[in-house]
Amino acid sequence: MKNIYLDVKASIENLQNIFKNTDNENERLKKFNQEALEVFQKLERESLKELESLKNNEEWENFTIAFYGETGAGKSTFIECLRMFFKEQSKVVQQERFKRLYSNYQNNYQNDECKKQAILNELHSLQDGAIIGDGRSDFTLKTRSYSFQYNHQNFTLLDVPGIEGDEKKVIDQISNATQKAHAIFYVTKTPNPPQKGEEKKEGTIEKIQKQLDSQTEVWTIFNKPINNPRAFKDGLIDGSEKESLKILNKEMKNILGKHYKGYKAVSAQVAFYGLSSALIPGTDFDKNKQKFLKDFKARELLYQSHFQQLGEFIAEELIKNSRAKIIQSNCNKALKVVEQLQKAIEITIEKRIDPMIKEAQEYQHEARYNLDRSTDKFILNLTNSAFYEIDQFKSDLREKMYAHINKNIEDEECKEIFKNELIQGIETLHEDIKWRFRECEKRFDGEIKEAIKQLEYRIKDSLAMLERISIDRDFNLNFDTDSGIDGTKLATSIGGLGLLGIFNAWNPMGWLALTAGIIAGLVGIASSIWKFFSSRYQRSQQRKEVDKNLHQICEKIVQDVKSRLESRKKDIWEKIEKLKANLRPVDNYKRMKRQLKEAHERLRYISHSIHLIISKQGACNEE
Repeated sequence: MKNIYLDVKASIENLQNIFKNTDNENERLKKFNQEALEVFQKLERESLKELESLKNNEEWENFTIAFYGETGAGKSTFIECLRMFFKEQSKVVQQERFKRLYSNYQNNYQNDECKKQAILNELHSLQDGAIIGDGRSDFTLKTRSYSFQYNHQNFTLLDVPGIEGDEKKVIDQISNATQKAHAIFYVTKTPNPPQKGEEKKEGTIEKIQKQLDSQTEVWTIFNKPINNPRAFKDGLIDGSEKESLKILNKEMKNILGKHYKGYKAVSAQVAFYGLSSALIPGTDFDKNKQKFLKDFKARELLYQSHFQQLGEFIAEELIKNSRAKIIQSNCNKALKVVEQLQKAIEITIEKRIDPMIKEAQEYQHEARYNLDRSTDKFILNLTNSAFYEIDQFKSDLREKMYAHINKNIEDEECKEIFKNELIQGIETLHEDIKWRFRECEKRFDGEIKEAIKQLEYRIKDSLAMLERISIDRDFNLNFDTDSGIDGTKLATSIGGLGLLGIFNAWNPMGWLALTAGIIAGLVGIASSIWKFFSSRYQRSQQRKEVDKNLHQICEKIVQDVKSRLESRKKDIWEKIEKLKANLRPVDNYKRMKRQLKEAHERLRYISHSIHLIISKQGACNEE
């Protein structure tokens, strides 16, 4: 059972294993995992530091009660009174020594001033109340421990330095004492709730929340200052103080939850006058004691001050089942560390990871939308630019052929000229479409890179995580979007197009596969017919055949370009979808979230096992 802190520490250290990178070849992933690991390790270090401190301050043998509170609240007075009330051994020895020394002082040293002063100084250090502050800030700078045995039960009282003095001097003392304690008495001289801090300065309420929130049992002691016996006329506390204490109870309950148990109203100074028996006559302590003893017996002062009730509460309730309470308290402290780490993970996910995921998803969606829009625009531009060049090719070739026809050329010459002009025109068309496609691709490539750049910029700007975005900045589009026209094949096969004759049908192999021999068999009008017509009719007929053949050729080219673009469209979209799939700024955040949730789940198992121990000890306390 004493190894609980070590067990929890080992369990938390083992959580690091979930962040270990098994992909040693992926430098980028290794870097990200290292950054993710650092997020958790920062949380983990604080927890392990706290556990180590708890282990060093753990107390398993004696039930330990710490008196905690503002400087000058009367903590040391309570400790001194309890030492006398429970007859703490060192206090009994001290009182007996005081009495012997004082008797010796009276009988032997009244006329020796030198020795008299030395003995008086020693008497001051031995008299009751020597540990009580004299009004100076930070009278108690170190935690003092006092051991007791009552009804065969051992317990320890800790006199903790004040939390309102120069805390830099005593912060470690306060922390160690509260970690060692199994129950806390928060001592205050006012019935009012603890005050909140101001800007850049912690108040009492923040200190209590930070220093006592892992305690199993916390009580408030309202140490009412009473300087006159007549103050007991209406009881220890009045109605106004009771109302204030109700508010204090509520506030402390809000801070500490179920671990806050309530308040006790006591006057420690009056109790001191009822308990003290080793005082130097004529001192302030002695004079005040005699003043109260005029109206009350010493025993009555203990009841009037409610100290008798406090002592009985400690003896009969607080230290009852102390063994179970010790285990329960120490488990609670370990549990608090685990819960704080769990809470830190939850806050990290809620305040950091989830907003990252949400924003990255929005940016990713926008980037993918822009990629889709740019791709649609790119494909449309390819189609429109190809059709524009085909129309231009058709118009230019018609214009050239009409100019030749107007020169009254013969049919054979017309066919030959058309063939040559067609071959040259298609070569030019091929180059023009290819140039157009390259321009379209340049614009498209620029838009794609801009979409990626904007995604990176927005992620960097809002989350400062540019280097964690899982995209390849050197992504090469390389869509290989050729014009769809094979110039070489076209040049060798274009001679197979029928020019002036009536086409039976297009070669099923398409306009790139027409053979050179077809043109000879598709003359259209026999040479013997030409002699029956005038030159005007001949020119008209030639134009008609040119238009007819040119229209069919261009239709074939259009269909072929459409077919090629359609096949290219699939390739383009595949590349874009691959690019979109690689735009994954969300993945790394989700991975970190998954790892942190896995750590949280493992901590839940640790928490559950500690809860089982606490429940078992709680059942022992109820028996």
